[in-house]
Amino acid sequence: MRAPWSLADARQREDVEVGTGPWAPGWAVRLLLAVVAATALAVAWSGPGPQPPASMPILLGVLVLALACAPGLGLSGLVVLVVGARVLLGGPPPLGSTMLLVLLAHLVVWLGAVAARTRARTRVELAVLAAGAREGLAPQVGAQALAVVAAVVAEGGVPPGDGWRIAALALAAVVVVLALPRPTVLWWRRD
Repeated sequence: MRAPWSLADARQREDVEVGTGPWAPGWAVRLLLAVVAATALAVAWSGPGPQPPASMPILLGVLVLALACAPGLGLSGLVVLVVGARVLLGGPPPLGSTMLLVLLAHLVVWLGAVAARTRARTRVELAVLAAGAREGLAPQVGAQALAVVAAVVAEGGVPPGDGWRIAALALAAVVVVLALPRPTVLWWRRD
């Protein structure tokens, strides 16, 4: 019995070329991860509380460099832990910084997962990155709303002028729900 294909058949077949869209090199994804992680750490340390000792920026720089060079080690979680510890020990940052930290923490974790699955010479399609960013948009809106509530509670109520921020976040949540395409297969029913 003959196999469904053989080397002789394979030589006669024409080559197949798979077209790809615009792409970014894997090293650029890792560089972006390092920039986002460094930004998150800088925003966390720009808030209230005691300033770090002189050796802390060097240690954080080593952490960011290790994250960029070896994203598969799970150091993105350590970056988020360091940011969270700084916010916890330093006191609540202003609302804008809190919202930015929530966004940056999500980006660090997501980019860390993407970078962990790629090598430096891998070509990552921009469509793949865009699809991943769209999937993270709905949870981000919910997380931002929770950040606003946490900041309001930490400050002791709704400060004058911040009601428009809460209304804007509620409106953004409605827009996301209405504008994002619905998945054909729900995530809990995927094989």
